[in-house]
Amino acid sequence: MSFDFLRRIVGSNASAPKVLQLFTPNVVGPDRPGTRLVLAGVTAVGLMVAGAVALSSLLSLLGALFGIYLLLTQVLGLELDVDPAAFVAEAQRYAAQARN
Repeated sequence: MSFDFLRRIVGSNASAPKVLQLFTPNVVGPDRPGTRLVLAGVTAVGLMVAGAVALSSLLSLLGALFGIYLLLTQVLGLELDVDPAAFVAEAQRYAAQARN
């Protein structure tokens, strides 16, 4: 297995910026800076699109969970009372039983 990518990341090639080294494949040599710049740009745009898709997916999931919460509380009339003190008291009771 070749570890060229590690040498490119930490290498001492002063002719090309390290950011371009991260976003360009090994096929493109340092003699073609235009191709390197285009490939680095395409890779950066691809990463931004993937990040936007992930962020929109997260926001959709949070919206769906909020919708389920509203359906449970407003439409069905369920009361969700979350009391942290009750959780702590129950955990302390459980721990005391486990010790005995």
